[in-house]
Amino acid sequence: MSFFQDASLKGGVADLFGYMREQRGGRLLILLLACVPTATIVAMFYFDARDKATRPPPTVTYFESWPADRSVEESLAAIREYQKKKDAMRAREREAYKALGSAVGMDVETLDAEAQKDEAERRAKAEADIAARVGASK
Repeated sequence: MSFFQDASLKGGVADLFGYMREQRGGRLLILLLACVPTATIVAMFYFDARDKATRPPPTVTYFESWPADRSVEESLAAIREYQKKKDAMRAREREAYKALGSAVGMDVETLDAEAQKDEAERRAKAEADIAARVGASK
């Protein structure tokens, strides 16, 4: 670090004070013009940080609730209705992915056939599981 070998903090501070003691016209105006933008930026950071430091009020998340005396059939009907909504959403998502796949040159028909086969197997397994649970609860 030979660059800082000849530099000293004491000498730098002495030079700064020596420069400040010199009588020059407009020195105070130049000093103020230099300090105003800096002070403005510092103040903007301060107020921005102060506003963001306050926590937002807590949000209340509500969830669906059902009567305790709801029958199994009503529960299954609600589940099937919700599943229809999910299936419609997945179908729209699948169409979007098919459009993207065809845009990049993939064989989307083969991939879609495989995905539908897997989905049918998963759905059949889920239906069998639900039927077993309904039979066990009666």
